[in-house]
Amino acid sequence: MAKVRVGQIEMFYREEGQGDHVVWIQGLGLDHRGWALQISFFSPHFRCLTFDNRDTGQSGRSPGPYTIRTMADDTVGLMDALAIKQTHVVGLSMGGAVAQELAIHYPARVKRLALVATYTSGDPRGTDLLNSFIQMRARFTREEYQRAIGPWLFSYQDYLIPGLVEAAIKKGMDDPYFLPPKVYARQVEAATTHFTEDRLKQIQAPTLIVAGEDDLLTPMRFARTLHESIPGSRLAVIQGTGHGLIWARAEEFNNLLLSFLKEA
Repeated sequence: MAKVRVGQIEMFYREEGQGDHVVWIQGLGLDHRGWALQISFFSPHFRCLTFDNRDTGQSGRSPGPYTIRTMADDTVGLMDALAIKQTHVVGLSMGGAVAQELAIHYPARVKRLALVATYTSGDPRGTDLLNSFIQMRARFTREEYQRAIGPWLFSYQDYLIPGLVEAAIKKGMDDPYFLPPKVYARQVEAATTHFTEDRLKQIQAPTLIVAGEDDLLTPMRFARTLHESIPGSRLAVIQGTGHGLIWARAEEFNNLLLSFLKEA
């Protein structure tokens, strides 16, 4: 575990495993710990780089507003600092938006691309939803907030998995790096202004799109748009799960992704 300066901020990162690199980009308000169920599985096969986006975890706070493109530049800056010339890239939710920008602007840096429970553009519904999360962070107790967002992350079938939701709530309540509303709002602004629909055809890397059938945060329409727009992409839909598929269906997701990455 270490930090390195990338532009105006210090970025916290971890490298584990051996072999070809995989860069893992987390979603809105989350840090590298969100990949725990993946890194334990993938590190025997790949050199896994996880990190905290600006404004999250142990990375520095942004000096001002920023965009998804800014975070893509941060990711490449971190790769440069660690002398990683080319890598597989996996992005979840907002991290998938970052991964799209990275693949569009830095095509030579991406071997294979996995876009997980992600989206192609902000929209009025999504903006109102995420703005309501900001308000809940400001007004609710930590437990009230975690319980309020649970149904947006997990499907009906996910809720039937013993202990899953309560464990997620406890992790959120115990999080020492939980973002205050003003910092979270800055990242929401970046997330909701994302738009790549007119540029997705520029993505050259072999691409796997993974979607949860019952995802309420990033509905299936986004996965279909990604699949239709990215040349040669594949779409895998995990039945009965929601936005939190990397935790609720970790085994199925991990095996699916491993198979894709091993094709390289």
